[in-house]
Amino acid sequence: MSRRGKSTFRRMNALVLGLVTVAAGAVVPLVVVGGASTADAALRKRVDTDYTLLRRAPRSYVIGTAYRDWTVDVHGEQDAGYRWARVHGDLNNCLWIYSGALSGDAAQADSCGAAATMPVEQFTNGQIGGSGTDGASVATVAGAACATWDGSHIRGYGNVRPWEVPSAPSAPVDGQVAVGQTVQWRYVSRDGRWVMVRDPRAGDTEGVGRQGWYFVPRDCLPAQLPS
Repeated sequence: MSRRGKSTFRRMNALVLGLVTVAAGAVVPLVVVGGASTADAALRKRVDTDYTLLRRAPRSYVIGTAYRDWTVDVHGEQDAGYRWARVHGDLNNCLWIYSGALSGDAAQADSCGAAATMPVEQFTNGQIGGSGTDGASVATVAGAACATWDGSHIRGYGNVRPWEVPSAPSAPVDGQVAVGQTVQWRYVSRDGRWVMVRDPRAGDTEGVGRQGWYFVPRDCLPAQLPS
């Protein structure tokens, strides 16, 4: 090949490599609203009630609690009054939350993806009490790890992250269930250390006043749980 031919070949080769490099690094532009793409947009809200119960699916098992002024990034459409959302506070997890307990509409990036239902085996050890939406009646006991907050009433927790092993309690609840009184037990956490219960004394007060659903240590209930 002549000197001129070699020079022409080198210039063409460099041009082709440059075009390939540009194509490989190309980014498809996205329509952005408030810092999030329209396909991945969420709304940043906050809890504006005393508390609100978190669920594994709309109107299903309670698996945690969000409290006033906690930040919540709502994703997707409403389902039976609930929204799929990333709940911050001491959880930072994607769960279902009651939309009526939230306010605000600042744009935020999606951090949850498609709405999902948490499988029962992911947050329980297989022990489930009652049927439908309530638990089974059982009297509390004073086990070795059953702490009280005033010497007689059992201390509960709004959150224990029941899907984790080991679980980690947070958001203490000074309940009105005394040792020996009856609660409705719903399920035992995956690691076997906690039980979700409902206090019949709390009444229908979701969002305002005394919290009725919360976790108590497994040691606050008898070894054999009624179904």
